[in-house]
Amino acid sequence: MLLPILPFFLAIDLGASPLVVGLVEGLAVFAQSVSQFLSGRRLAHRADRRRVGTAGYATTTVSHALIAAAIAWPYAAVLRVTAWAARGERQPIKKAILADASRSVGAGRSFGLEQMFDSLGAVAGTASAVAVVLTEGLSGFRTIFAISFVPGVIAVLLFYRLVWDRDSSRASGASSLPSATPLQFPRPFKWFLASVAVFGLAFFNILLGLLRVGSGLIGSGGNGAVGGILVALVAYLVYNLVYTGISYPAGLLADRFPRIGLVAVSYLLFVPVDLLFIQTPSVVIALLAFLIAGVQIGLSDVAQSAWISRAVGSTEVGRAFGWFGAVQGVSSLGASVLIGALWTEYSAPLAFSVSAVLAVAGTVLLIPVALESRHPAAG
Repeated sequence: MLLPILPFFLAIDLGASPLVVGLVEGLAVFAQSVSQFLSGRRLAHRADRRRVGTAGYATTTVSHALIAAAIAWPYAAVLRVTAWAARGERQPIKKAILADASRSVGAGRSFGLEQMFDSLGAVAGTASAVAVVLTEGLSGFRTIFAISFVPGVIAVLLFYRLVWDRDSSRASGASSLPSATPLQFPRPFKWFLASVAVFGLAFFNILLGLLRVGSGLIGSGGNGAVGGILVALVAYLVYNLVYTGISYPAGLLADRFPRIGLVAVSYLLFVPVDLLFIQTPSVVIALLAFLIAGVQIGLSDVAQSAWISRAVGSTEVGRAFGWFGAVQGVSSLGASVLIGALWTEYSAPLAFSVSAVLAVAGTVLLIPVALESRHPAAG
């Protein structure tokens, strides 16, 4: 519920520029990637991985709630980075448990169902944020961060009490396995990481998209600023509704059609999002851009996870997700700084034009993945 509010809190309450907003989120995603990489190497195949995952959920919950007390953007940045580092720790664990549990069924459906329920929480959270802003206006930002503690605690308890790690006995011996490096993975996976790195430079964080929508009214104060923020929040709500609705169908598609082809389609879908953000923001442009973005990320997340889960051996799935997260995070930091800097120093249209070019380049690098893949189920 706090993600769509964060760029406006940073810009209005704490005086951050688009570059700073991009940098904060870029550092957060980078921290997540480093943590995800370490977790994938050392934790995703341990017998106690469920407890480690629970600790990750708890740290994220507490760190985000404490942003309510931030008095300057560096304080908020530290808490945001801490929260996302903890998220990175739990991601390979959650995905490895899910991959182990879905060996006998379609991986696409499993990841699609998980993503659908994950994004349902974002829908409810965004709707709650809209209600708070309607009630309290610009003074409601800190309230939103504070009340996010409640659903966070519920998530911690649910993960700890209800997640069943059926392969924990096998996992207990997996920690002694040698850590895989990219050079040890199959060639299609190495090409895939190269594509992820290039596309990641185009894939600016959604926070910059939200800031783009509301930027015309940011800093003007009064009802105008509230109206701009509400438009951005409604657009983000549409984004999450579409993301939720497409997740499970995307999983079905990933079990029926070549998954790397679906990844390519999802990458190309980011180009019209860029083209819309190049235009002067309006309600129609905002809703259309976030609608397409919801389809793009929903298809991309499921297709990539399903492909990775079958592209490497079962004992290396957690490590593969760790490397994927590491590459994705490093390139995401680059994208946040690049797009934010171009926007701040030159113009938003130039920034999003560069993003579109990089998205196409990342898609082209998926061609060797499809050509070299020797596993029909994975490619």
